[in-house]
Amino acid sequence: MPPQLAIRTQMAQQQQPVMNRPVTLLQAMEDVEYQVANGDVARFQPLATGFHPLDDILNGGIRPGELLIVGGPYGVGKTIFGLQMARNVVRNNEKDWALYVCYEHDATHLLSRLLSLESAERGFEQDALTLRRLGELSCNGSNGGGLISTLRRMPRYAAVLQTVESYADRLLLVRASGRYSTPEQIREWVGEIDVSTNHRILLVIDYLQKIPVRGDLLLSESDATTYVTQALKELAVSSEIQVMAIAASDRAGLKSKRMRLVDLRGGSALQYEADIGLILNNKRDVVSRDHLVFNPIEAEEMRNWVVMSVEKNRAGRNAVDMEYLLDAAHFRFVPTGGFVRDRLVDEKVVLA
Repeated sequence: MPPQLAIRTQMAQQQQPVMNRPVTLLQAMEDVEYQVANGDVARFQPLATGFHPLDDILNGGIRPGELLIVGGPYGVGKTIFGLQMARNVVRNNEKDWALYVCYEHDATHLLSRLLSLESAERGFEQDALTLRRLGELSCNGSNGGGLISTLRRMPRYAAVLQTVESYADRLLLVRASGRYSTPEQIREWVGEIDVSTNHRILLVIDYLQKIPVRGDLLLSESDATTYVTQALKELAVSSEIQVMAIAASDRAGLKSKRMRLVDLRGGSALQYEADIGLILNNKRDVVSRDHLVFNPIEAEEMRNWVVMSVEKNRAGRNAVDMEYLLDAAHFRFVPTGGFVRDRLVDEKVVLA
C-alpha cells in the first residue's frame, strides 16, 4: 500500500468513532474553523455538474456525502449524462477526479464516446468524430501506429486528443462485473485513488441495479436494491465524496405516461436515500397531447430534446423541469439548457 494511501486509511479509521458519537455544536464550530484555517475547504465546495441551469437549481452542484440518483426510460441518455458529467468534473478543475464504474460498456467504448463528445464540443459539426468514423480511422491506420497515433497526426483531431489527455489521468474507468463488483469492491476502488487535500472525487455508477451483493446475504431484488443504495450513501458520507448512480425503471414505470422517481426499481429506498433525484424523459413523450396535435412540426423536433426533472433536492428547489438538446450521435447533451415552458402530462410530482 502506498504511504500516502496508508495514512489516509489510518486517518479514516481514527475518524470513524467520531462519526458515531454525539458532539456539541461548539465542537462542530471549532472543527469547521480548524478545517478552513488549514485549507481543507473541499467539503464546503459543491461539485458542479457542468450543466446549466441544473447547477443553479442545485445551489452550485453536488456536495460531499450526497447521493444523486438519475433515472429514465431506455435510450433517453442516462449513460450519456453520467459520462459527460464525469468528464465535466475532471475537465473543469485539474484537482478533481472521477471514477466511472460501468456495468454496461468497457473502457475502449467509453473512450470512443469521449472522443466523439470532445470533437462535437469544438463545433466540428460534419467533421465531428462518431463511432463509425473512429472505426474507419482504426482500420485505415498507417505506419504501424494505432488509433491514438492516427488522431495525433491529424491537425483537426490532434486538438481533440490533447483535450482528452488533459484529464485522462484523473478519469478512471472500470468495466465492472455483475457478479463480482460488489459495493465492498467499489469502496476499495475509491480508497485506492491517491488524492491530497482539496481534491474531490465523483463516483459514477452505471447502473445501480446491476451491482451484486454478497452471495451469503440471499436478498430479494427489492432488498438487494435497498442494500446497495444504502451502501452507496454510506460510502458518500464516510469518504466525503459525491456519488451519482443511474437507476433502472420497474415494469410499471416503463408503461407510465411520464416516468417518476417512484417508478424506479427499489423506488422507496431510492427516494429516501437520494439527496438529489433527477428523472430524464424524452420531451415528445411527456408534452401534453393537445399541444402536439396543434404543432406537429414542433412535436417532431421535440424528439431531440430531453426533459430533466428535479424531483428531490435537499439543498434547494425541487419540482423543476428543465430541457436539454440531446446530440446522441456524439454522446452529449448541449450543456446549456432552459426551463420547460410547454405543458407536460402528469404534472403532479410525488416527492419522497
